[in-house]
Parts: sequence; C-alpha cells; structure tokens
Amino acid sequence: MEYQEALSIIHTATRLGSQLGLERIRRLCDLLGRPQDSLHFVHVAGTNGKGSTVAMTANILQRAGYKTGMFISPFVLDFRERMQINGEMIPPQELADTLECMLPLIAQMKQEGAEPTEFEIVTALALRWFADRGCDIVVFEVGLGGRFDSTNVIDAPDCAAILSISLDHTHILGNTTAEIAFEKCGILKEGSRAAVYPLLDDEALAVVKRICAEKGISPNIPDLSQLTVLQSGFDGSHIRYRGEEYHISMRGEYQIYNALTVLSICEELRTRGWRIPQDAVQWGLANTHFGGRLEVVRRSPLCMIDGAHNPDAVAQLCRAMDEFFAGRRVVTVMGMVSDKDYRHCIGEVASRSNVFIAAQPDSPRALSAAEAAAAASQMCSDVRVQPDPMQAARDAVAAAGADDVVIACGSLYMIGDCKRAFQETADAVR
Repeated sequence: MEYQEALSIIHTATRLGSQLGLERIRRLCDLLGRPQDSLHFVHVAGTNGKGSTVAMTANILQRAGYKTGMFISPFVLDFRERMQINGEMIPPQELADTLECMLPLIAQMKQEGAEPTEFEIVTALALRWFADRGCDIVVFEVGLGGRFDSTNVIDAPDCAAILSISLDHTHILGNTTAEIAFEKCGILKEGSRAAVYPLLDDEALAVVKRICAEKGISPNIPDLSQLTVLQSGFDGSHIRYRGEEYHISMRGEYQIYNALTVLSICEELRTRGWRIPQDAVQWGLANTHFGGRLEVVRRSPLCMIDGAHNPDAVAQLCRAMDEFFAGRRVVTVMGMVSDKDYRHCIGEVASRSNVFIAAQPDSPRALSAAEAAAAASQMCSDVRVQPDPMQAARDAVAAAGADDVVIACGSLYMIGDCKRAFQETADAVR
C-alpha cells in the first residue's frame, strides 16, 4: 500500500462523523494486541493550550533522553504531524504499512456492526506505531472532551493534565465550564498523577478538585504567588518561578500559564521515577515552536497564522495583537465553521483589523465567506470576500505594506492553506 492510498482510506471514515464512546476504540485496540499497555503516557485535555503543552512536554522528555512519542490533532500542513517520535513525523511508508495491517481488523469490526471512525483509526494506528517503535513515553493529546474521547482507551497515565477550560463544543460537552470540566476530567484515573492549569474559573476548578479527591489524586496546581514575569514580548517570555528562571519561546501571555502547567507535569513525573534534569526543562521551554500558534511564516510583511477558533482562544489572540501590534496596520484573513460562536470571534478580530478578508474553510461545517464578511462589517470599514483561503492570503499580502502585519486566523481547516500561500516567497520562514 502507498501512502496516498492509506490517507484516502483513513479519510473515507470521515463520513461516520464524530461518535463519542469507547466501545469501538477498545475493540480495535484489543484486535491490535492492546499496544497501549506497553506504553507510558502523559494525557492532556482542555479547551485551549493542549497542543502547546504537549509540544513543550515532549521536547523536555526528549531532551531528558527518553524516546518520546507525541500525538496531536488536528494538523496544519501535513497529516503526519499528528504522530511523531522525538520530533520526527511518522514516515509515509510506515503509516501505510501500519494501516495495511489494520485493514482486516477494521473489516472485521464493520461486519460486527461497529465500524471505527477516522479518529479511532488514527488513534489506534498511532498507538500501534508508538509501541512498535519502542517509545519510552507518549504525550497524548485528547481530541474532544476526555471521558469518551478515543485517547481515553489508555489506563491510568503517569500524569494527566487539565488545561484551560472554556465554552466550546457545548452541544456535545455541556453549557457550563463545570459541565465541560467534568468531561475533561474523564482522563483522571486512580493511580495517575495530575497537573492542573492555574487559571481555571471557580466552577471548573471545583469540579477538578472533586474528581481528583474521588480518584485519590492530589492535583499539582502551579502557585502563582511564586511567579514573576521578568519580560514578555514578541520573542517570548522570561519568567522566574520558584527561584528558577525560564525562557518560554512561544509567544503570548497565555503560554506562560501553559508552561507552568508543564512544570507541574515534570514535577509529577519525577515522583513516578522519571529522571528529568532541570537543564532539560529549561531547554524544552526555550526551544519549542508549535505550528499555528502565533506562528511567524513570513518576515516582510510580517505574516502570522493562529488557529484561534473559539472565544477563549480569540481573546488570547486579541490580547497578543493589542500587545505586539498596537499602532501598526493589520490585514486579517479569517474563516470559521458555523457551529462556533463566530459572530463574537469575528467581531473581536475585525475590530482590530484595518482590512478584513473573509475566507471559507474546507469543511462541511464551514461558515460561508459572505456570512463571515457580514459579521465583520459591523466592526471593520474595509471588509472583502475571497472564499479560497490561499487566494485570500495572497490578497492580504498584496494589500499590506512592508511595515504592516498580516494575520490568518480562525479554523484550523484553513490556516494551513494560508501558510502555504505565505510561504510562496523567498523571505518565508522555513
């Protein structure tokens, strides 16, 4: 089997949609020989910040000398971003070979009336690959929620991390942060350790603490009284925490709090016997760059992509825009899916944009570019419509002067195309 054929087979399962529940993934992993049982995990759930936290943690563990798997979703440019070992994506032929071995099992499940979804297939494939390659530990990002997410097929992880919690996917996870926290906390299991984001609201935090108590877990919550922000800007942040200084390469104030959660993860892993030197922690925080999070793609004009697609993430993006680009002309490309709070998200970004170009993500749930433009027109006087994300990104560059800022944001289904367009010139960041 060739790689492109494997991708085609995986993507045909998309038609099944998202079906929460663990019965199918458990059955598939049982048929695969339960690869998860040979692995150790850091399991990461939350509304925002999961990918950044996973990337920082994986970098630290790799620097500490461990063969480290990383599982994320979705991806920006290449499907293989979703599963990596020591920073290297799964080789195309290894993905194809692993899937080929799985096809008879998938066919068997289909005959049983329990055909797995795309995400279940990808999760099981990653677990089989991580096990076959002998990973010491895997940093595992939850896809949606936690309790019924396919990644929750694993037993108690060495450490579970609960990141920021806000209103997103409310039609599935609940209408309050307490209800959503309950779903996220489904990854907390007896025998695991737990690290908790330090800025949860009172309702969410109460749920986390209650479930930790029920599971016999003492949650490690960063102590903000021990934090001093020495510097924060476009080149990242420099902090002092519990007497140690750290540089955080990822941009945005919110990455400070993600990094503190990573420090708590490392503390908890050390209690489980993992040897994580302090210099590995400092190196990992200072050398993590994660795609689609205030990512600089081109220098002149400055072009960035950010996958902010819900109110909390958009608020973080807007704070960064206010901090980094005050007084500069901003040209924005943005597209959303229709089941998000798109009016609020688009309005916030449009109010900070001199030019707003409405695009349309490649998704069956896409908000049309015309509807996005209508939402933006309330807050920006120069709104344009270009449904094709790549052409919208090219138009944005053409509309920007050398000292202006171009930001492509919104759905992760489109920022990859915008990145490709920004990379078409010689001054692109490779």
